[in-house]
Amino acid sequence: MRKFFGKGELVGDHGPAGPIVIAGSVVHETLRAELDDVVERMVARHRRELADYRRLPTEEIQNDVTSISRQAVALYVEWLKDGRDPTGDELARFGASAGRRAEEGFPLESVLSAYIMGFEGIFTRLTERAEPDDLPDVVALAGRIFDFVRHAGGAITKGYLAAFRAKVSQESNSRHAILDALLRDVALDEITRAAEIVLAPTYVLLNLALGEHPDVREEGVSRRIVARRMIRRLLAAFDAVADEGVLTSLNAAGGLVLIPSDAAVRWSKWSDVIASASQAAGVSVTAAATVTSPPRIRAAATETGEVLDVLRWFDKAPGMYLLDDVLVEYQLTRPGVARERLAALLKPIEDQSSLMDTLVCYMGNELNRRRTAAVLNVHPNTVDYRLRRIADLTGLDATHPAGIHRVAAALAARRAETTARQRDSLH
Repeated sequence: MRKFFGKGELVGDHGPAGPIVIAGSVVHETLRAELDDVVERMVARHRRELADYRRLPTEEIQNDVTSISRQAVALYVEWLKDGRDPTGDELARFGASAGRRAEEGFPLESVLSAYIMGFEGIFTRLTERAEPDDLPDVVALAGRIFDFVRHAGGAITKGYLAAFRAKVSQESNSRHAILDALLRDVALDEITRAAEIVLAPTYVLLNLALGEHPDVREEGVSRRIVARRMIRRLLAAFDAVADEGVLTSLNAAGGLVLIPSDAAVRWSKWSDVIASASQAAGVSVTAAATVTSPPRIRAAATETGEVLDVLRWFDKAPGMYLLDDVLVEYQLTRPGVARERLAALLKPIEDQSSLMDTLVCYMGNELNRRRTAAVLNVHPNTVDYRLRRIADLTGLDATHPAGIHRVAAALAARRAETTARQRDSLH
């Protein structure tokens, strides 16, 4: 039973004890009699006040939007008359319509706004002639509208998100398939046509190597969740600089990102993008970058992958690099007699792990003997002794300016030779 006190404040159940009557009219009968006019005005207001509805084709407004609006009002009439909640099948119609909007890329907020706006209009229409004595029925009507919006809103959101997730998954799979086809130099026409994706004439290709996210060091933390969050934030940073058409293949260690771009590229901008992506994802990002066209994507991916190897071998700091930034280092690590002979310079200490580890650590710690000693847990004098021993055995003096570049090149050549042998053993 409805209870009121003071100035009509509701303190009890707002459910109707019988028909809701306002200004002498039973509201559900009024709505049924004026159904066509109510729906026409509702749809007209949507187009007038919601910009997204103005962008819909006229045919869609006249058919799908008007039809679902009529169903919503007709259901509300029956609901008011019978005093019941909507059934699952009835609400599923709203979810299905919202799903179609999701497939079209129509914003969810506009769909929900249209429903709320429509029932606001119904409430206004039914209560515009209300008298003070109608207050209990006005409050009951408001309660029933809120209930209906709650039920419908849930169904709409559920239907929209289900279709949206399916659409995103399909688009993601299509983009992965396109990138995979580009990397394998296979025919693209059928894939791009099915995905409704038009390749850009020019792309910025970023080959990424990602550092370990600090969250994975926490006990009990899911590496999969950390990786997904990290990748999502990286992609958001790249999506922010592209309208659409970004192609990606990323995992927790890195991967490829292709972003549509003009042929004239301002690389300082992309360096800033890499820095922003690194900050957003919370990991170090090292990127080998180039500009390429679809027919050259496979070759560009291979080349930038080799640049990433060079960056690792020479312990370059995270950031964005072009081939031009490491031309000398790159050439030193190319297959051939020079690389073989550079790597061979370290042969005399190949089986002496203490000497090899000291040399690698010393070079990696910017020639700082005390830091090297701390990492290796030895006395700095031990580091000095080992470096002298290395110079005696190999002729490579890492303590002399003239020998530093030669040591770095020999270490990089050794890593390249080791990597090449490992790759060959897999084939």
